[in-house]
Amino acid sequence: MQQRLTELTAAVEQAATSLRGGYQAEELYALRVGMRRIRSLLKPLDSTRSRQFRKAWGGFAAVTNRARDWDVFLLAAREMLPSAGFAPFEARNRRHVDSFHEAVTELVESAPWHRHLQQWRQYLERPGHADGEFMAPGSLGRALSGARTALAAALASGDDHDWHKLRIAVKEVRYQAESGVGGLPASPEQAELIEQCKPLQSMLGSWHDCVVQLQILDELESAAEHGPLREVIDHKRVQGLAEIQQTVIGHPLFEASGDSATSARSASSSGS
Repeated sequence: MQQRLTELTAAVEQAATSLRGGYQAEELYALRVGMRRIRSLLKPLDSTRSRQFRKAWGGFAAVTNRARDWDVFLLAAREMLPSAGFAPFEARNRRHVDSFHEAVTELVESAPWHRHLQQWRQYLERPGHADGEFMAPGSLGRALSGARTALAAALASGDDHDWHKLRIAVKEVRYQAESGVGGLPASPEQAELIEQCKPLQSMLGSWHDCVVQLQILDELESAAEHGPLREVIDHKRVQGLAEIQQTVIGHPLFEASGDSATSARSASSSGS
């Protein structure tokens, strides 16, 4: 796991370096994915230091949320609105969006960011991690159990918050599976889990984008193009959730006795 965390850190630093040269949506995406994966790998570790670092990574990621939300929203609005409607929408919100972009650039240029990376590198290089704290057997099994629990809660409540928690839980399964067990490469069973997660992540991600975009519209001052946007986005949200609900019923990822889940739990246990 130590090697995986080192690789992810290098990817995060590369994206941050690119962002310091000028905001780019694709580099922000790479930065966010790297930070999320690091936080996911830290989650099963039971030490004060790992929890502190996980909280710190989460704080930095939170600064980037609005920039990413608006990047996605502007792309969606461009497709949903005629050019005559999109142009004023973008112009009206450009200063707003630029401020979120600037916040990202300021983040990766800041002293707290550089100090955090220095301390994180020192943490990764500490002797004993490779065969001590960074060995987290059972984390994939726990992630699978968490996903099944999250699905049950979402189906029972139908609440957006619970469906969002399912989205996070599916990501957790994928990230743990991609990291293998005990630092070993992903097994065929884990590779199967990864492939099962990908389409679910895509559906849940598209649905969540709609939820966020409706929230953004609620925060903006009223404008003529907001009505058509809201109508299209809400339709996509309802359709997306219906597709998710149909897909998750009987899906092997959520079957406690399913072959993939059983194999993954066995592999996870063998890493202890």
